[in-house]
Amino acid sequence: MRRLRVILPAMTVAAGLWAQTANKPLTNADIESKLAARVPESTIVMKIQAAVFGGFAALDTSSAAVIALKQKGASETVLDAVVWAEPFDARTRQQQELDRAAPGLPNSAGIYYGGPSGWARLRSFLVWSGLSSNWNLSFRRSRSFNVPVTGGHAEVQIHDRQPAVYLRALVSDGWQVIRLGVGGDRRFVQLISSGEFPFRERFASSGKVQITRIAGDVFKLQPASPLAAGEYAFCSTVSGGPNSGVCYGFGVQR
Repeated sequence: MRRLRVILPAMTVAAGLWAQTANKPLTNADIESKLAARVPESTIVMKIQAAVFGGFAALDTSSAAVIALKQKGASETVLDAVVWAEPFDARTRQQQELDRAAPGLPNSAGIYYGGPSGWARLRSFLVWSGLSSNWNLSFRRSRSFNVPVTGGHAEVQIHDRQPAVYLRALVSDGWQVIRLGVGGDRRFVQLISSGEFPFRERFASSGKVQITRIAGDVFKLQPASPLAAGEYAFCSTVSGGPNSGVCYGFGVQR
């Protein structure tokens, strides 16, 4: 197909066309019906553009669908307009899926919990055992030790034993939910080391996390099992970092 000569109407015209069919997605069947009714080519192209601007394009651009439109009498300009709408259509569907699952989710990267007062961001902290603990364990088979975390309680406290949080634009592997110990005004992560070279550490108290992709770079994280009251964190490994991880703290209240 030659390059589409897009007929860009005034935004008010496009908005008017879209308003006539608000909340009704524009599909290939709609275009076929307009072709059968001998609607002018320029009007069909404007309808496609109006659907894209309004976020209601739902066009099938597969090879079979494009061929079907051609057989129904679509011109090259109309076919080009359908293909032109494809990337906008995909982004629209993605945003609609996100709006249904997590309306108002902040755009910044992070992990968020949606509470009664809106979205709250879970504060992150790094867990790194450091070399000293490894050298001290050189002649022991295994040993547990604590990594301190500032603050006796996480800022985000949740009244839900199986809370769902939403992760945006954070690419990490090996997500776990761990329980933190609390002593005085500090929390701590308990690690267990093998005491053998190469030194490997694991969380002393951890559980599985269910991960569901919502849309694009947004995922839902949820403990696989209900949690007792206490301090917790969602943790994952840091790529390229030996014995290190990044965690996002929260508390579960009775």
